[in-house]
Amino acid sequence: LKFSDMPAGCFASLEALPTAGWLQIMITTCMMETGYFLFEAQTVEKEPGDIGGSFWIRYDDPEVKTYKLNIERQNGRAAMMGMIGCLVHELIGVDALYPTGGLGGAAPPTIF
Repeated sequence: LKFSDMPAGCFASLEALPTAGWLQIMITTCMMETGYFLFEAQTVEKEPGDIGGSFWIRYDDPEVKTYKLNIERQNGRAAMMGMIGCLVHELIGVDALYPTGGLGGAAPPTIF
């Protein structure tokens, strides 16, 4: 499967991915979660979620750590809302990446 063979829509691209591709994604994710690949396994000596190894940035100041965790949480929420917006656009028949074309998919009006 070539990249050019993938459809442009969010749902269509998910459906077009072969089962072997999904299996490869799941195996890689499981290997990372268990510490076999790229990350270290979670142990009782470490804080929960501290699996990044020596390259992981750790903050000793609780105020800085709280600030950084809140930034990460807010960015995650913004990303989830963006994805929901793309999925809703596709469900109502509008191109999620270039929605000004209208429901019929016509080209948007020229600006200049």
